[in-house]
Amino acid sequence: MLRIFCAIVQAGGFTAAQAHLNISLSRLSLIMRDLEIRLGYALCKRGNSGFHLTEQGQGTYQAALELFANIAQFRQKTLGFSGGLQGQLKVGSVDRLDTLPNTPMPKAIAGFRQAHPQTHIQLHIMRTDELEQAVLEERLHIALGAFYHQLSGLHYYPLFNERQSLYCSNTHPFFAQDETTLCTEQIESAAYVERGYVADNVLPHGLHFKNGVTAFCMEAIATLILSGCYIGYLPQHYAKLWTQQGTLKALLPKRLSFDAAFHMIVRSGQLAHPQINAFLQALQQSAAPVNQQTD
Repeated sequence: MLRIFCAIVQAGGFTAAQAHLNISLSRLSLIMRDLEIRLGYALCKRGNSGFHLTEQGQGTYQAALELFANIAQFRQKTLGFSGGLQGQLKVGSVDRLDTLPNTPMPKAIAGFRQAHPQTHIQLHIMRTDELEQAVLEERLHIALGAFYHQLSGLHYYPLFNERQSLYCSNTHPFFAQDETTLCTEQIESAAYVERGYVADNVLPHGLHFKNGVTAFCMEAIATLILSGCYIGYLPQHYAKLWTQQGTLKALLPKRLSFDAAFHMIVRSGQLAHPQINAFLQALQQSAAPVNQQTD
């Protein structure tokens, strides 16, 4: 409950935290009510004037951050008593990086495993907002993804860029349309596959789509685009096979493509953890060929 409270504070309110936590507003309200009952005082106020902490809420937030930092320090110290990198390392990643040329995760795992065979690795595939929340809550130690905002309490380490383009399928009306006659207004009026974890204000090139459908992973986005009913963004490496087969077509790629910046994230204060630091270094080394490929 304390971690959820901190996430609400960091998001700036219940509504903003709802997307990050993937928890309904009614559930968040119940959790906060239960926490306030246990503590014996109100933590925050919300209403027409907006969300703000009470004096007790501000003090509880700072105390909770100190508590989490102390827990992390305890884990680091007790791990050091074992004399090596033992136990579990919980790693997270977004989906569909397997077709990225020189994809870094398999190489990083191989290098880490060779150096530290006694460490048990867990690999979890999640969407970006889930990865951030899992690292904040220490359900994951380290995670790889393209994050569209940066949360307090996390460190973001840049690794590589992934080129993305806007696609339609060969059964969509845009497929046969000449590029010289296709304009931004037509594209914005088309049904679009939006990413449920990305806010509208961070869409590339200032695009504003008027209607569409929502998806939460690359495979779901690709499926909807392949239906011929929608257009949407996909990583170029993931769409490459379909474009070679003539199933997908990039729309105005010189104007509408963009680079998604990938980062490795860890909780503040966790980089001193030897397992996390070792895996981060392995991933940074493995990501170098991806950047060279992009260049």
